[in-house]
Amino acid sequence: MMRRARRGRGVIARVGDLALTLLAVGGTVCVVLVPLAFFFDISLILFKTGSMSPTIPAGSLAVVREIPASEVEVGDVVTVDRTPLPPITHRVVQIADGGGPTRLLTLRGDANDSNDSAPYAVTRVRLVTWSVPGLGYTVRAVSNPYATSAITVGTAVIVTWAFWPRATEPPTRRRTTWRRRRTGPPMPDEAGTGPEAGAPPGRTAAHVESTARRLFVMVAVLPGVAAAVLATPGQARAEPTEDVIRGRYLTLISIRDEARMTSMTPKEPVPWQVGVTAHAPHPGTVTITLSALGPLVVSPNGLQVMAAVCAIRWVNGACPGGRGEQVLAEGPATRLAERPVPISTMRSDEQRWVLVTASLLPNSTAAGSADLILTATGLGDKAATGGKVDTLPRTGTDLRTPMLAGAGALLVGLLLVRTTRRNRIRQEQP
Repeated sequence: MMRRARRGRGVIARVGDLALTLLAVGGTVCVVLVPLAFFFDISLILFKTGSMSPTIPAGSLAVVREIPASEVEVGDVVTVDRTPLPPITHRVVQIADGGGPTRLLTLRGDANDSNDSAPYAVTRVRLVTWSVPGLGYTVRAVSNPYATSAITVGTAVIVTWAFWPRATEPPTRRRTTWRRRRTGPPMPDEAGTGPEAGAPPGRTAAHVESTARRLFVMVAVLPGVAAAVLATPGQARAEPTEDVIRGRYLTLISIRDEARMTSMTPKEPVPWQVGVTAHAPHPGTVTITLSALGPLVVSPNGLQVMAAVCAIRWVNGACPGGRGEQVLAEGPATRLAERPVPISTMRSDEQRWVLVTASLLPNSTAAGSADLILTATGLGDKAATGGKVDTLPRTGTDLRTPMLAGAGALLVGLLLVRTTRRNRIRQEQP
């Protein structure tokens, strides 16, 4: 029975050491990658859509490196920024000189039938170096506050296990050895004849191994997990989703990035573009209005909205030809809550493209959701489309929960370790 029990404990110890080693190696890799990313402009992006399929399917995690636009070649897959629209990651199909360091890049998704609507004037881009299909879903799941809390609590458990006093581990061993020196002859390991000969007085091989394990945990696992939690990969988005709303004579085309609209932060304005066209058999006038409702609209310090109109579709947040007109100055969305606000009119043979930009004040603590509603009325018809906006849960405090959870679990574990050590010392004292 004793032999079986020892075997069982030996297997558990080996499994624990293997798990600790794997975690430590992973942590060490994270610690190495963080400075590399900082000094060599390397970052991660997640592909939410399949515009680059089958080369890079939706859910892939890609490593990108920032480079000057002058180094881009046809066939490269690059991410370009489009303020105020979200970044886009597509393949370069044509390059033109834009003057100086600027390049005009024509991009196209591998799964798309045509090139993007207009070239992008850029001086720097992020080059996709390699990607892993499906890994993006895992990273997105881990970035959830509940998942990061579980990771930090798990790390605290590992640290507690590494520091947990073993039966052959000091300080009890040191006390027994010191007492034997005072009352009797030296033990074999102290005299240099036992299996632990050569260890410094009062420091057995078990003690050295235990100390090494603890250092391994503290140096590798904790910084690695912290680096993994604090590293926030970017989002690689394709063209925003387009929804077509058809009435009897009026057609609305709603273009939005739903992920950005439903996860707003104070630092990032979110655009929403709506095109209005008419196909009536008789002439007439169409009136376009904008309204808002929801908890995020109630507070003057909540949702902020502005609107601009262009005769043709907006490209990269700009009206081609500079013919855009701001029709609603940036301000609280509360002014849209009482009644719809007219923002433009057009004849039946014209079209209007409305760019609505929603944002939060820099120090806003507002939370909740709101519905922006654009309505076109005229020619005996009425058509409307909505854009739902929402704030990120616990904006600005996503890391507070996992940090507190991990710190609390670590404190409890260290208190248990201290209590266990004291109890064993008292039990072994004569």
